[in-house]
Amino acid sequence: MPPADASENNGSKNNDAATAAQLATPIILPPNRFELELEFVQALASPAYLHYLATSGILYQSSFLDFLRYLRYWKRPEYAKFLQYPNCLYFLDLLVPPSSDSLEDVESSNIDGISSSRFAGVDSGEAFRREIAQVPFRNFVHEQQFYSWQFRSARLYGSSKEDDGTSGGK
Repeated sequence: MPPADASENNGSKNNDAATAAQLATPIILPPNRFELELEFVQALASPAYLHYLATSGILYQSSFLDFLRYLRYWKRPEYAKFLQYPNCLYFLDLLVPPSSDSLEDVESSNIDGISSSRFAGVDSGEAFRREIAQVPFRNFVHEQQFYSWQFRSARLYGSSKEDDGTSGGK
């Protein structure tokens, strides 16, 4: 009786050689990787885009969730300074919550009027990913985001004369 693993060993050696060859070839990254990742992470600030990702099933793929975890480096100050929509980092936290041993958990975040306590639980990322697929919740998040920006604008720049009724008129 021939050894059962003789043919398997040849196949295994071929697989090992192929794997080694793949590991030996360098991965060439696009020269505009920074801009691509910046644009993508800022797209997470859009509730409509998050809704699309959830309804298409992309938010439930483990490889995509790993990519979102990788993008957490944008929270570091040397990268965050390039963001025009910093609330995208809050949505990133809702999609893939920080690990329990991370210092980011200590920081409380209540950006755009959406309290993260609503999603408290074992995997708050799963709860948010499930909820953002619902149209009423997407609309709620969008409204809260609008009110947050409206409040921020009024606080930073003050009310215009038309808004506060003090315009001189005729």
